[in-house]
Amino acid sequence: MAEGQKKSVWMYVGIGCASILLIVVIALVSLFFYGKKKMEQAGGPQAFATQMITMGGGVIALPALPEAEREEATKVLEELKSKAKNFTKEDLRELGKAMERLSEAQNSNADRKPSAEDAREFIANCKKISDRH
Repeated sequence: MAEGQKKSVWMYVGIGCASILLIVVIALVSLFFYGKKKMEQAGGPQAFATQMITMGGGVIALPALPEAEREEATKVLEELKSKAKNFTKEDLRELGKAMERLSEAQNSNADRKPSAEDAREFIANCKKISDRH
């Protein structure tokens, strides 16, 4: 190229697109390794899934319970998370179904809160699964 020639605008567009693509690839690889590390810390995929379900279920169920029952329910959820490494796929399926029922109860009410009875049912299902291990 001669010194006086202008550089094409498409070269800059190409460099910009390549830079964005590189940043996206780096972000995805980082996210993958972060998720893998968190899953290993949790004790494997089943334990990780259990922790996510109990955390979500706790956020939905605990506020629906009377104050006097919340401490016991919190203990049940903590015990469930601590035993999560030993869960089978069937345990996870059952826990997922319990979470689905709680979520459906939440969505069926106008105030977007499950009833205390729905929350008790979720906690009872969690306790039943936890007591098996």
